[in-house]
Amino acid sequence: MSDAQARAREAAGRLGAALERVPHDARLRHEHAQALKAAGDVNGAIRTLAAGVSLAPMEVERWLALAGLLMEVELASSAARQQASPSALSRAIEAIEHALALAPQAPAVLAQAAMTFRYACAWERAHACEAALERAGADPGRAFVVAPMMATALLDDPALQARAIRDFVIQTGATASERTATPLVRERGNALRVGYLSADFHEHATAHLAAGLFEAHDRKRLTTIAYALDLDDGSAMRQRLVHAFAHWRDIRALDDVAAAATIAADALDVLVDLKGHTQGGRMNLLARRPAPLQIHYLGFPGTLGTPAIDAQVADPIVVPAGDEANYHERVLRMPLCYQVNDRKRPLPPAARRVDAGLPERGLVFVSFNQTYKLARSFVDAWLEVLREHDDAVLWLNVPHALARENLRAAASERGVDAKRIVFASFVPQHEHLARLRCADLALDVLPYGSHTTGSDALWCGVPLLTLTGSTFAGRVGTSLVHAAGLPELAVASFDAYRDTLHALAGDRERIAEYKAHLDRERYRVPLFDTETFTRSFEVLLEDAANG
Repeated sequence: MSDAQARAREAAGRLGAALERVPHDARLRHEHAQALKAAGDVNGAIRTLAAGVSLAPMEVERWLALAGLLMEVELASSAARQQASPSALSRAIEAIEHALALAPQAPAVLAQAAMTFRYACAWERAHACEAALERAGADPGRAFVVAPMMATALLDDPALQARAIRDFVIQTGATASERTATPLVRERGNALRVGYLSADFHEHATAHLAAGLFEAHDRKRLTTIAYALDLDDGSAMRQRLVHAFAHWRDIRALDDVAAAATIAADALDVLVDLKGHTQGGRMNLLARRPAPLQIHYLGFPGTLGTPAIDAQVADPIVVPAGDEANYHERVLRMPLCYQVNDRKRPLPPAARRVDAGLPERGLVFVSFNQTYKLARSFVDAWLEVLREHDDAVLWLNVPHALARENLRAAASERGVDAKRIVFASFVPQHEHLARLRCADLALDVLPYGSHTTGSDALWCGVPLLTLTGSTFAGRVGTSLVHAAGLPELAVASFDAYRDTLHALAGDRERIAEYKAHLDRERYRVPLFDTETFTRSFEVLLEDAANG
């Protein structure tokens, strides 16, 4: 047991004893559940929240907390087994239905319900919640509080998304005063001191993208310091990252005050946050402003809505000119694609299709986006193509048993053999890249499109068909294909997306040409030129620090 888990277990014991005296205290019960979860007792956390809703079944926040924790269990078990039992997701749906009955117009409830139904591919119910959420957002005089990741996943209006995130930050108190620290920027000729804050310094998608950036930094130009919020997983990636930085600070076990003091003692010029409003992020730490300039990069695709962050790294596509009003932060644009890619990442030989559960012949359409991104309109378009082309299959990453059932049912309703939807199992990254090379065309979605999944496909020689959305999260695919030299694969309307998909399904030679381009130009296209990206990123950091 780690020190953090031991402390959490001790806290859980104290809170449990306090709950025996005041069992109806919702705040205390929630804290007890969080402590149990941190101590590794997830089942105990669920029991304490379930007891809470039994004691106060008319309090919507208790149902939301229970539904949220059950979804965490579903996602964790899915990641471990890749086909979780339906019980956690089904129980989460039951809990969110209680919350909806109590507060059918509350934005936070509608958003969580829509996400829960999306994970189940229960699209009609999700769509009803999303429509109600948009109606709630149409009232400018009403607080519109939506958790940031849900806002990026559900809202395709950038102004409404920004409002939801800002209202969430205000309500949750993760705010900070505007910049007050004295700038510490070094004189020209001295190395800029840059810190990177992340909970993903291990075998993680962020590390797969950014490891080459950390290694390629010019140490005469920058002194880089890693602030690790995560546990050492013992992986080769962790060791690679440790050696990539000039200095390494493990601050996982420190509270916000101590962690901020550690960062401040290093007298940084710039602190680059790689998490934002994603799991493991420490917004309250950032709110203490341990660095004079705090920039967000890569982790969260949108405004963070807090004065704790001074700037957001983007590019001309993901945040087009004129869209700055939807960002609390100053927008810093890379000259081409904002997303870094590691050209040292593995490129194993293609796996055999049969080993991936795929037919030896025919077209393989792939979308390895998370289940909640699979909007009904896109799935319908994919099934239309399968119905017209008997040798095509659809390859998805859907670990949730209930969602698989609903997807198979959708295929059958549209006259497509459900067996032509192939569900991928979990494999390590090296094997994942090898099997991904079996695909012919990757399919993007909206409003939250392919990010790492998109660049993984392009790296493996699989062209990506994308539809340019309205928000940062919905425009990343377009940025990727432009940087990969295939701008024609980014279309401007859903009709164009559907028409292009049908055209490509009937033109196998054109798909083969796209694949040949990616294989031939892999080490020449801007998307995978880590060195050039790093030099541009260093200029961006220097200009921001000195501006």
